[in-house]
Amino acid sequence: MNIKEIQSAISEMQSLNLRGNEYTQVQQRVEAFRKHVGTAYSIHSEIITNDGKTVLIKASITDKDGRIVAEGLAEELRGSSNVNKTSPIENCETSAWGRALANLGLHGGKMASVEEIQIAKNKEKMIDEEQAHDDAVRAERNETPDKPSDRDLRIWADRMKEALEKAIEPWQLEKIARDFKKEFEALKQHGGNLADEVIAYSKIRFDQINEGVRK
Repeated sequence: MNIKEIQSAISEMQSLNLRGNEYTQVQQRVEAFRKHVGTAYSIHSEIITNDGKTVLIKASITDKDGRIVAEGLAEELRGSSNVNKTSPIENCETSAWGRALANLGLHGGKMASVEEIQIAKNKEKMIDEEQAHDDAVRAERNETPDKPSDRDLRIWADRMKEALEKAIEPWQLEKIARDFKKEFEALKQHGGNLADEVIAYSKIRFDQINEGVRK
């Protein structure tokens, strides 16, 4: 595996500016990694903890003989953010993959002090290298609603329809609209027909509930 070639490919990708630092998204780094190594190396995910409150995932990058060349751990709290209300496992896996790729040397440009640690004037505010990386990866999923993945959009739409199906009172429909407001706005902007599907189904459920019919 030629790390320099992969780093070069990543550096040419479009990056995001997060908190004043340029950051290359995990999905782009995975694409560059796969393009250059093919099937010679693999990324594996292992759920260490999923107890209903916390999700802990370990990502391992292995060669064709199964030897581990890099690992990364990530932890997420269910409900701690909008994305962790709907997709905590997916979000945690993204963080773990990002950590594993960064530990391999594929951190993606000038990323949130993984390349350099910025020390604040107050020593108590020193930025930890690993925490800086975690913040950047989570920001990719949590703080860039203008660029959600197709997978997230589909998950949000399915979760909204599932909640609508379970509703039995009009007030519950109103609560769903409030609870999923941010996700629905993302669907309208980026989800294409997914937003129309949710709207159509919400109208059906509204009529069914008001008619006393629940299928």
